[in-house]
Amino acid sequence: MKNPVIAADVTAEPSGNSRVLWISSLAFALGFAVWGMFAALAPFLIKWYDFSATQVLVLTAMEPFFAAAVSIPLGVLTDKFGGRSVFTLLLLSVTLPLLLGYFAQGYYAFLALGTLLGLGGASFVVGNAHVASWYPKSKQGTALGIFGMGNVGITVGMVTVTFLITRVLSGPDGWRLIFPIFAVATLLMALVYWFFTSDPPNRKLKNTSLREIFAVYRSGAVVWLVPYLYWVSFGTLTFFASAMPIYLLDQWHVDAIRASMMYTPPLVICVAIARPMGGWLSDRYDTFKILSWMFGIMVVLALLMAMQISLPVELFAMYGLALLSGAAAAAVIKLIPMYFVHVGAVSGLAKAAGAACGFTMTIILATSKELLGGYTLGFAIWALMNAAALYIVLSRVGFRNTKPLAEQRSRSEEILTARPSV
Repeated sequence: MKNPVIAADVTAEPSGNSRVLWISSLAFALGFAVWGMFAALAPFLIKWYDFSATQVLVLTAMEPFFAAAVSIPLGVLTDKFGGRSVFTLLLLSVTLPLLLGYFAQGYYAFLALGTLLGLGGASFVVGNAHVASWYPKSKQGTALGIFGMGNVGITVGMVTVTFLITRVLSGPDGWRLIFPIFAVATLLMALVYWFFTSDPPNRKLKNTSLREIFAVYRSGAVVWLVPYLYWVSFGTLTFFASAMPIYLLDQWHVDAIRASMMYTPPLVICVAIARPMGGWLSDRYDTFKILSWMFGIMVVLALLMAMQISLPVELFAMYGLALLSGAAAAAVIKLIPMYFVHVGAVSGLAKAAGAACGFTMTIILATSKELLGGYTLGFAIWALMNAAALYIVLSRVGFRNTKPLAEQRSRSEEILTARPSV
């Protein structure tokens, strides 16, 4: 029986493709800009529609929920059909709900709209697999770290939406024009992606069956441990981007404009600028040791955040977590091509975990506020999740008995060389 992890191996690694890297990064940034729209819009909905803080937290949680739901099938489809086709179709699919957003009215309409716009967040899965397919293992950490800088798209979306609402689109319904504006940008990016990117010429996974791709999910504990590490690292971004504008408004009485344009965007920028460094470090040093330091400090900062001492201390902990989580996310992503051939399938699972974390933690934070009148329990749970990630990378549980692909290949070559010729 074929090993589901290494069965679809290719004979030669491509040397890289800067055009695919940069266009994928821009498309990913646009997808995340769409994803960041609702986080910026949410505080204004409290004022315009008299929604409660809990209702709006649920609204913002729906985007990462849907992103989690579609990430795994998108990853599998990317492995099967290639990043160029799947990313183009994804961008075209985002265009429709953006156009329909102009007509949204009422809580449930916004709930449905926010859910569908989560598709923009799933763009990470497709782009990650597409970029990884073009780069050798020795350069994937750096390349994927650069690609991961597309996270800054959330900031672009939040700042653009807030600026348009407050400075440009006047009138009672003028703000609705933000949806067709983003729709046009998404449509243009779909055309750019189709005409100016390509799949690597030696890509042999086209002939791989879906059964072989799905078999990776039964390959052992590592395929589930990597997504948990990404749950905590990338989940910091999805959680904070969804919940922080409302949290700062409700807990610290920061007005909606300052929360969306001044305090929350630096979180995303911290994550984005730290990702190339995390990828670079994981290319040159032991990934688990790097992650041990990162998660260790993240536990301390998460506990500090749970204490809610003051707004300056809270912001210090938030931005520190953002920097470390960005670097950690890039290091975790480096583990995927180290251990798996089907990068799209495993990236989809990891992205689903990261997006699900944003949904889950936002709901936990909303529940903590609704039942206990504060946010301490929610942040304490977050600190425990960081502690669990620290235990995994320190103990290397599950990883100790699983060899990276390079060692598997080397061992296979030794066995073939040792066989006597007939």
